[in-house]
Amino acid sequence: MTTITLASDHGSITLYAENQGRDGFYQAGQQFFQDWYSISDSKTEIRERPSAPGAFGIDRDWRSALPLNLNGRFRGPSWAAMLRDLRSTLSGGLPVRVTVSDDLGVSSRMVSVRRFVPAPNPGALLADFQLVLTATDPLMYGPTQSASTVPPSGGTGQPWPQVWPADWGTGGNPGRLSAANGGSEATPLLLSVAGGVDGVELVEITTGSTLRLERIIPAGSVAVFDAALTRAYLDTPANDITGFMTRREWSGFLIAARSTAIVQFNPLGTQVGSPLLTATWSDAN
Repeated sequence: MTTITLASDHGSITLYAENQGRDGFYQAGQQFFQDWYSISDSKTEIRERPSAPGAFGIDRDWRSALPLNLNGRFRGPSWAAMLRDLRSTLSGGLPVRVTVSDDLGVSSRMVSVRRFVPAPNPGALLADFQLVLTATDPLMYGPTQSASTVPPSGGTGQPWPQVWPADWGTGGNPGRLSAANGGSEATPLLLSVAGGVDGVELVEITTGSTLRLERIIPAGSVAVFDAALTRAYLDTPANDITGFMTRREWSGFLIAARSTAIVQFNPLGTQVGSPLLTATWSDAN
């Protein structure tokens, strides 16, 4: 079954591509799926060669925002309540998350609601609507993935003199995590460090890129490093701590298409409680 979910701080609505054959369901039109899987227009200028055939080469095509047209309908005795719920979900003035689940998997985009035009027919207990959306980031993102690691620690080693049966000891922990992007476009990492530590250094092993924070992260607090926004904050986005970073090599924390990032967790100074590094990301297409 193919579904479209519209979610905001004011509610959530699920639409169905297949005809449900009964009242009380939101139905989506085919046009939306054509738009959803389209690649948005290139905004890279083509410059014709003035004294030779053809045009100058293009390093890469940068994509514009992607418009999405969603036409739908719903019917039944509860049509008025359904219209109210749909309008409430869309009218908060904030971006709406659109998630599509179908045979290709689960994908989502954050969109801006540009226009919503309902056409209710109270006598027939029916309402059609036209919804125009714009995804400012045209990429589709898959389900959120995550990985975690604790700080590095040594193993116990072997006792000496050797005994039999042999005691091989226990292994240590390298303090590293891996994040694999199976998509066709680069995707940013969101890194969260739970305190308490006197500071932290995060190193992407493949590129050597480093993020270093020279600030205490108290036990019970979480420092978040957002590679998409190139900023760091403590607990909430309002508490910006980017100014306490002495190294900000953010580009190394974008996972290239069909590649894996390996992040080394190096706490600084004294450790209190159970420090933990967590990475979250989504495949991008």
